[in-house]
Amino acid sequence: MYKLQVMDLFAGAGGLSNGFEQTNKFEVKIAAEINENARKTYQQNHKSVTSFPKDITKIEFKNKNGTLKDEYQDIDVIIGGPPCQGFSNANRQKNTLISSNNQLVKEYLRAIEDIKPKAFVMENVKTLESEKHKFFVTEDEETILSELDVEYFDEYINIGPLTKNSNSLKSFLVNSYKNKDDLTPYLLNKELLTKLNLLLRHAKKQSENALKDFLSKENNNKYFKRILSNKWQEMHKKFFDDAYESTWNDLHTILGKILEDDEFNINDLTNTLGDVIEIQRIINKISEIIQNNIMLYRDILGDIINITGDNFEIYIKSYNVFSYIKAKVKSLGYKLNEKQYIFNTANYGVPQERKRLILIGVLEEELKVEEVKIPEPIFDNPGDYNKIFDAIGDLEKLPPSTFVGDDQMHRGEFNSLVENNLNQYLNNNSNNMVYNHVRTESREMAQKRFESLTAGQNFHDLDDSLKSTYSDHSRTQNTIYKRLDYNKPSDTVVNVRKSMWIHPKLNRAISIREAARLQSFQDSYKFYGTKDSQYQQVGNAVPPLMARFVAESILESLGIDINEKIKDIINPKMLCNK
Repeated sequence: MYKLQVMDLFAGAGGLSNGFEQTNKFEVKIAAEINENARKTYQQNHKSVTSFPKDITKIEFKNKNGTLKDEYQDIDVIIGGPPCQGFSNANRQKNTLISSNNQLVKEYLRAIEDIKPKAFVMENVKTLESEKHKFFVTEDEETILSELDVEYFDEYINIGPLTKNSNSLKSFLVNSYKNKDDLTPYLLNKELLTKLNLLLRHAKKQSENALKDFLSKENNNKYFKRILSNKWQEMHKKFFDDAYESTWNDLHTILGKILEDDEFNINDLTNTLGDVIEIQRIINKISEIIQNNIMLYRDILGDIINITGDNFEIYIKSYNVFSYIKAKVKSLGYKLNEKQYIFNTANYGVPQERKRLILIGVLEEELKVEEVKIPEPIFDNPGDYNKIFDAIGDLEKLPPSTFVGDDQMHRGEFNSLVENNLNQYLNNNSNNMVYNHVRTESREMAQKRFESLTAGQNFHDLDDSLKSTYSDHSRTQNTIYKRLDYNKPSDTVVNVRKSMWIHPKLNRAISIREAARLQSFQDSYKFYGTKDSQYQQVGNAVPPLMARFVAESILESLGIDINEKIKDIINPKMLCNK
């Protein structure tokens, strides 16, 4: 029986691929993933893959003569979740202006344009349609955007505060932009800039002791002594003016005094270091604009880089990522699920509240129904959602290991939950083995926090005496130290090791397998890599159960019969009463 050939881009650990393959109508031929641990997990669980490149930006889908390469000729469906990071004006406080991740969306679209599959699926954050997800207009895009009828907007973006040599810096940046200069020689390397940022954070505490504690740490001490002794001038290949070079040398002198335990003025350090870091951030942002061919427009005064109040400002044009995606694929002949594209996985049997944007496209000539089919929910009432108990209740008496190498155990007498269709679906290992039932090892303070929290409570419900290791309690998210509740679906699963999620009944962290169950991974799906990477792979994944619903909707759109629908396997009428 012929199976539709799939290419999975940004495949991660393979949740999306797994859901498609569960239908027995799809076979993944090509996948792309750059993370080494996720690659290993993917390869071990998807044996049909014949090509597994790392970096999508290096893939050439076509030959030099413009014809499609042989390995992509039979690709029927492209799936994937290109990362897309939102932008806000708060980004001015970061070292970068443009997220390289955002550009990966265009790489995904390039694959669709070159290969023209029968159908595609793009999974992404639910906020993708919001104004914070944007592209900046490049010098060759205005015509293209007009042809696609994509609206773009004027924006004035603050790229950083003024420094004592602001006029010289402005002149340098304007000339560099006009000449398309390579600004790399003027930039510090990322490692040093990161260290200087940490140093500034400690200096701003206005505590010499805090500063010296930071610099006395062995790694920091060795690093700065090495840099100061013979590497300082090498860190800058070029300086944009003499005043900045003097500031750089002043910083060398101040740091030398601190490391030699001489007397120094902490305000001098804060001001000098602050100037260096802000100048570096501003130069780096203009460098990104040049490298990405972003168009800077003149303001009413005729400036492309303006001084407004106490800040540098640029005038730029942007357009919404999701609007562009829709316009682009429609121009290629695809029909989309435009009426609904936000889906909550809990409506589809996943024991988790997880709202995501899923765009489904089918070529108009391949569409066998009136409009693109979307997954039909099996639960409309939140009270009917599958609960955490449905997913992991049978593992309660099976103690997890804390050693990642001890990642498989026999479940013995602890059987799956009787007459619970979700639990039966997840327990698909015929050999009764449970993989990845491994948890993080908890320290004394974490254990005390576990013991003090009841179902549904989190970090903010702790006594103040148990919050002492957090510098700012109020900024801690509600999902940190969350004690799960058996009688509810979970919140969105992320890296639950970092979030310190607690078992509903036991005073321990939930295991990798329990997190995978909440994501609807069946027990036969084994994860590889370090302990933290496995937790991260699980949190990043598309729930396979949701993916299967999406896969079935594509089959319906293409007029292909489905042997057994997932809604008949996860039947709400058959759920046991807990």
